[in-house]
Order: sequence, then structure tokens, then C-alpha cells
Amino acid sequence: MKALRWLILPLSILGLVFFSFMIQRSTQEERRLQVENAIESALSLCYAQEGFYPAQLDYLIDHYGIQISADQYFVYYKTIGANIRPDVSVYERNP
Repeated sequence: MKALRWLILPLSILGLVFFSFMIQRSTQEERRLQVENAIESALSLCYAQEGFYPAQLDYLIDHYGIQISADQYFVYYKTIGANIRPDVSVYERNP
């Protein structure tokens, strides 16, 4: 019975560490999705108000208040034309 007690404590601690890691990972993914959704919303708003999609992400940052932590996220932003929605993906720099 004593051996079982000594086994429960390390397993409990290991379980708590694993659980906290999973929560942290989930939170990071939610933040990444928030950045991506903010860019997508700004793209839609820009097209609705101005009639074109911006050629560069900097336009959305300057005119639509998008804030991106450059040391935390890498944003892939590829345009084809002014009337074709850009392809946008947000990636974590240090996952």
C-alpha cells in the first residue's frame, strides 16, 4: 500500500504538468487564430469600403489598426490582384 502512495504522487504531478502544457498550447493556438481572423476581417472591411484588396499587409496595419507581434508571428500574405482576395496564413515563430 505504501508503494502505491509513492506512485500516486509522481503520477499526479506528471498529470498536472501535462495538463498545464495542453492548456498553454491551446491558448497559443487561440491567439494565432485571433490574429488571422483580425486580418481576414480587415481585408473584408477594406474591400467593402475602398473597393480593392491591399497589395501589402502594411496597408492594413497602417489604415485598419491591425497589430501583429512580429517576434511572435510570421504572416504569409500573397496577393494576385486588386480584386482577388489575398491568401493569408499566420504561423507561430517559436511554437
